[in-house]
Amino acid sequence: MCAPDPNAGIRMQAKIEKQKKDIQFSAEKLKYWNREVGHKKGLARAGMGLSRDKSDAYSAAVFAVGKGRQLTAGYNKKMMALSREPGGYISQQTGTSFSRNKSLNKFKEILDKQQQVESRMNNTFGRNMDIAFQGIQRNYQSNLAKNREALGVRPSYGAPVFMPPKDRAGQNWANIQMALQIAGIGAGIAAAD
Repeated sequence: MCAPDPNAGIRMQAKIEKQKKDIQFSAEKLKYWNREVGHKKGLARAGMGLSRDKSDAYSAAVFAVGKGRQLTAGYNKKMMALSREPGGYISQQTGTSFSRNKSLNKFKEILDKQQQVESRMNNTFGRNMDIAFQGIQRNYQSNLAKNREALGVRPSYGAPVFMPPKDRAGQNWANIQMALQIAGIGAGIAAAD
């Protein structure tokens, strides 16, 4: 018969601590996995949002250019009508009459309006489109950052649980002590006889 291990209680505590740590790590790992699934769905949503926002901005720009072209066509019609009027801009007369000056002023007004429309059309696909795309890109990056923040950090197991070794020397001393006790009891019994 051997003496019990003096470290048996500490070893049992270490086993229980390791089981608790394993269970806690498994739970955290499962929670992270669930958040990771949500993160992947969030990435897909952010990508769709980016695509839709870009498409909406492009559609709005195309619509604005279409409106500008309609206005330009209207101004061209006015210029053509102005040039066909008697005493209009394009005329066979040699002097500058009052009606001709009036026609020239109307013609210049129409050209100024047309120039404003063309300037807006150029800005729609130039500067304004860049501003819109920059805003869309910032919104997309903001959504990605929020999504990543919601994911959190990956769970880590942490430091391993220290399992104390069996105390061989202590067990040997306990065996010797037990043998001496048995010998002492045996000697006491033998002396009593």
